[in-house]
Amino acid sequence: MPNSIKLLCEIQKIDLELDAIDKEEERYRRKLESAGKELERIDEETVALRGEVEALSNEKKDKEDVLRQKREKIEKDKQRLSEITNDRQYKAVTKEITSAEKAARLVSMELDALNEKIEKRGKELAEKENELEKKAGELKALKDGLGDKEAEWERARQDKALRREAVSKELKPHLLKNYERIKSRRGGVGIVNVRDETCLGCYIQIPPQVYIQLRRGPDEIITCPHCHRILYFEDAGQEGEASDTSGVA
Repeated sequence: MPNSIKLLCEIQKIDLELDAIDKEEERYRRKLESAGKELERIDEETVALRGEVEALSNEKKDKEDVLRQKREKIEKDKQRLSEITNDRQYKAVTKEITSAEKAARLVSMELDALNEKIEKRGKELAEKENELEKKAGELKALKDGLGDKEAEWERARQDKALRREAVSKELKPHLLKNYERIKSRRGGVGIVNVRDETCLGCYIQIPPQVYIQLRRGPDEIITCPHCHRILYFEDAGQEGEASDTSGVA
């Protein structure tokens, strides 16, 4: 393999490593952002549940007051019965007691339903609060780890940038410029291997004469007639590294 091609392959490898760092950082920041939004959503749901439980508790208190008042009135009316001598008045009070007892039973049933609802919402609130605490811990861990991650990414970038600069100095400027141009237009991949007469950048078969030239290891740069990436050839046993720079159509 010509030395210029080896140098371009090395630069491509570094560029892909730099791209991988960028993607890792992007994933981490997206995860951090997603965790923040998730925590905000859970917090809103928790606040809503707390409000609902509070409203239900207030409603329960009001109904308990109503029930207490009705029962007190029923007791007073029952005590009055013993003092009433007028049959008509006796029937009227008895009717009031019957009506009040019916209303009290309805309020009591409503209280039972409220208690069930409060218990259910209370359990949901407890679960939501636990979820909120868990998510808050996850977000804190991500935030706490960001500083170390940023330092790690910066060190890796600087190291790879120095390696790239050193390799670039050994390459003719016009070749590097040509590679950069192709890479910018082809998804960050400017040079690819050829296997079984197929460009591993676009996976389209190249002309037989081009493949023969590549196998001979020409000094000039040969590009794919389809995707226009720079091509090179390596024997199957040497293609481990080459596969890293292929697979982008």
